[in-house]
Amino acid sequence: MVGGLRQFVERRVIGDSVPRLVRWGKSLPPTLISRMQVDAFRRVVLYAASRQKFFSRKLQQAGIRADRVRRPEDLGSIFTTPEDLLSFPAEDFLCDEPQAVFETTGTSGGPKRVAFSYEELDLAARYEAAAFYENGLRSGDRVVCTFDAGYWISSWVTFLACKQLGVFCSAVGKPHPQEVYDRIIRYRYNVIVADPTWLVSLSEIAEKRGILPVKLIFAAGDRMTNAYRDYVQRLWQAPVILGYGSTEMGGGAGMECRVRQGYHVDEFNLLFEIIDPNSEGYGELVMTTLARRTWPLIRYRVRDVTRFLEGPCPCGVSVRRIAPIRGRRDEMVVMGAGNMYPEIFEKVLEGVQGISENWQVAVRQEGLRDVLEFRLELTDGITAATVEREVQKNLESRYPDVWANQACGMYRLVFRFCPPQTLVHGRKRKRLVDEREE
Repeated sequence: MVGGLRQFVERRVIGDSVPRLVRWGKSLPPTLISRMQVDAFRRVVLYAASRQKFFSRKLQQAGIRADRVRRPEDLGSIFTTPEDLLSFPAEDFLCDEPQAVFETTGTSGGPKRVAFSYEELDLAARYEAAAFYENGLRSGDRVVCTFDAGYWISSWVTFLACKQLGVFCSAVGKPHPQEVYDRIIRYRYNVIVADPTWLVSLSEIAEKRGILPVKLIFAAGDRMTNAYRDYVQRLWQAPVILGYGSTEMGGGAGMECRVRQGYHVDEFNLLFEIIDPNSEGYGELVMTTLARRTWPLIRYRVRDVTRFLEGPCPCGVSVRRIAPIRGRRDEMVVMGAGNMYPEIFEKVLEGVQGISENWQVAVRQEGLRDVLEFRLELTDGITAATVEREVQKNLESRYPDVWANQACGMYRLVFRFCPPQTLVHGRKRKRLVDEREE
């Protein structure tokens, strides 16, 4: 039966057109998808055990036989980490001759690299194409993709996804937003794919020079706050659809549907786990590549914190969903206010007038007490006192437990207002920092 399931997937899902793939994604029952994943997981474990030096060493050290592994939990404490990709040579992970290599942004400890075959890139692009199609992208549309190119994977997978849909696509790297604005009419772009901060910059230009007709906007890469999303949608009068992924995952790993209740993840190429969940189900995301054979990753610790969303999505797609990313495991700061993530402060600052998008929250220590310091840039002539009142009001109403801990004296809340453009920290700003001594 397992072999029959594999043939079913290869013939009916992988081998079919993208529109038909979308229909199968809506009709396959979750139990069948789960059985397919178990079979695929078993096969990639056997493959990596025989060909990958890194994983075979892990099995040997743990005394685990690959032929007895059926599910992720059978591997016990065996994981692959971002630090492993940085520490060990490529030869320890490669299982076949690569045809392409991509790197991460390198914002935490240097760039990590992962290699692929052309077939693996096409397969990853097929599922991104299905997500585009589900959200309304069709032949005749014209896409401009401004994801960074170079050694990053996202622009290439987006280009290949558009190719599979037969959709016009300009994957132009990351030019100045003004350059793209000037070309929207010339090339009749009606779909924009970009990271959120670049998209906001483009929208500010359009607000001054005039709004152009756009059908869809896809955003991924950086975190996009509700305030930014509302601003972009209101300005362009077009829906903003968010995607989720990474180089290690093969580009896009999930995307919202029009219902916008989490990311529908690619369960045909990837198997996801949530480890060490809290009472709400939030824990660290772990990913295994099911279809890749050039550089497979077994139980890769993504470091992102999320949870599975239970129950069917109203859109009808049966693949599993994860919640919007709450933060990163390595960004969590445990202090007197509780377990803090950047997402908390995005929501606290949402709607506060008179501050720029460049903000940071720091945890410091004064004596025996933690200090939570908001570092903000004032704009529009609004006073510091007004901003402080609004932030405190939001913290009390939106996170009453965090506010209650402050009222109980478990930490002190302070504000520091900085000159404009002093809180920018590269492509990916570190929003929450822990400055306490070890």
